[in-house]
Amino acid sequence: MYVKKIFVSVFLCAVLFTAQSFAFSNNDDADDDALWIGYVPSISYWGLRGLSQTVSAEPLGAGRFNLALFHSYFKQKQEGLISPIAGTNVVTGRGVFSWGFNDDIDFFGIAPYYVVANNDIGTRFSLSGLTVGIQYSVGSIPRDVPFRLAFQGNINFGMKTGTFSEDDITTNSDYWRENFDPNWRDHENHWEKNWSYAGYDFFDARKRNQTDYALKLVGTFLLGEYVNLHLNEGIVITPGTNEYLFISALGLEVNPINVLTIGLEVNWRTLLAGMAFSDPLWLTPTVAYRSPYHVNGLVGLGLTGGLDICISSTKNRSDGTTATKPLEKYRGFLDILLSFDRFASRRADIERERRLNEAEKARLRREAALTSAQRDSIAAKAHEDSLRLVDEMRRRAEADSIRSKFVADSLAAEMGDLTERARQDSIAQAQAAALREAELLAEAESQRIADSIALADAQRRLDEERAKRSEAEQNLLSTGMLVLDAVYFETGRADIHRNSRPYLTTIAKMLVKYPKLRIEIGGHTDNTGSHETNTRLSQQRAEAVFMFMHNVEPELAQMLTAKGYGPAVPKADNATAAGREANRRVELRVLNPEVLQEYNP
Repeated sequence: MYVKKIFVSVFLCAVLFTAQSFAFSNNDDADDDALWIGYVPSISYWGLRGLSQTVSAEPLGAGRFNLALFHSYFKQKQEGLISPIAGTNVVTGRGVFSWGFNDDIDFFGIAPYYVVANNDIGTRFSLSGLTVGIQYSVGSIPRDVPFRLAFQGNINFGMKTGTFSEDDITTNSDYWRENFDPNWRDHENHWEKNWSYAGYDFFDARKRNQTDYALKLVGTFLLGEYVNLHLNEGIVITPGTNEYLFISALGLEVNPINVLTIGLEVNWRTLLAGMAFSDPLWLTPTVAYRSPYHVNGLVGLGLTGGLDICISSTKNRSDGTTATKPLEKYRGFLDILLSFDRFASRRADIERERRLNEAEKARLRREAALTSAQRDSIAAKAHEDSLRLVDEMRRRAEADSIRSKFVADSLAAEMGDLTERARQDSIAQAQAAALREAELLAEAESQRIADSIALADAQRRLDEERAKRSEAEQNLLSTGMLVLDAVYFETGRADIHRNSRPYLTTIAKMLVKYPKLRIEIGGHTDNTGSHETNTRLSQQRAEAVFMFMHNVEPELAQMLTAKGYGPAVPKADNATAAGREANRRVELRVLNPEVLQEYNP
């Protein structure tokens, strides 16, 4: 009962602490860095990313360190050779520290302990060992590839401590089944070969006064924005023995919202020397909550499945062969973790800078493509002009040759008819000039009529276009200003609410029709909170609107800019709630209003 009270007290304290941190997360004045630090993937049993026992190949990240307490509870109900006596309450725990050395390497250390209690022995506490390890995440895999790979190694040191007797294997965990002489359990019958579990937990490989080496290959598949699949394969080696243990874990991680993770894991282990000699499967459903103030909480349930372990006896017993499974069918566990990131603000700034750089590079690429197209067009026109000039010179040369031949023939044939021919030529030329003048007048009249028709058609299309313009479009083109009154954000954050996305999509498609405009996206806040925080939040919100409209219409990158004004340009009195609401806005302002007349004559 004493152990149960301890476990219930720890659990209730964790629930109250997590609820308090959740209440803090709704404060509008919360620091942006603290909010950003809280939204990290779930933390595993080993202090790394992942689920409870299944590790992720994603690194913690440079500067992040975690402190965690992991506890599980079960009551021993089944008889076993070296399992606790039936009716024993068992609480296993471990203190965990992990540290992101850089963006690829994580270090971790674990100190397991346990508390056992029953009516015969009372309550006993013992440290059972120490684990130190390192995980290397392969950082050369491109970000757009939906797969991550990591390698993990750890050393498990056992401690020589006693629980029920000095002969007992007294750690809180043991991967192996043990060939053991349990005289402390049965003084009348001696079993020759007794295969059983030797500890209280499923996940470690230490026996008393023993050192084990574990190597793991970790793979993570990113199955979309909210789902990850983790696969762990490894081997445990104990120096001085020929026993090699194969361990395997599969975990499905679902993150429906920022602060919640739902997981389902399957763990399995077996001796490589005899694959048929395996432990039962260990199925683990978990739910993890991550608060914005460094505190993560995880609750779960461990379920075992598979065949019971058979124990044979060299002496006759009334029941013959005994079947037992000392690991209980289920146990509950609870994990409380404190997670801190020294470089949170730097990461946010780097990510924001990266997005802006990508947008700028896209804009430069489009400008380069446009310049290249213009250059090709000029070259093609120059080539056409040169061909036209050559053809014109050829035709002129042919005409000159014909005229010269005609004059020579006329002079040679009849000099006396020169005057008559000259008169006839003069008449013919006058007639031709008159005919050409009439043709030019006809062409001019035809062009005038066509221009009148085109002007009328252009005026008609302009009137139709004006009639089709929305109210927002008319406001922007007539005043040069437009308040985006249907854009909403999460309180104290720069994440655009999903209900605002259709509206912003419509605005983006409207703006792309006027490519000559240069428009500033201005972010404004009320005067609640510090001026620095409000200015940074308004800048982040303006950039969020910029990135969203750029993703909808990439051509807008060279038309739009983003600037956060904070509370510096209020539209109403901040002393009233209505005034503060009016001041929290995002608006568009035309930077070159002289162009508006071109679109609104």
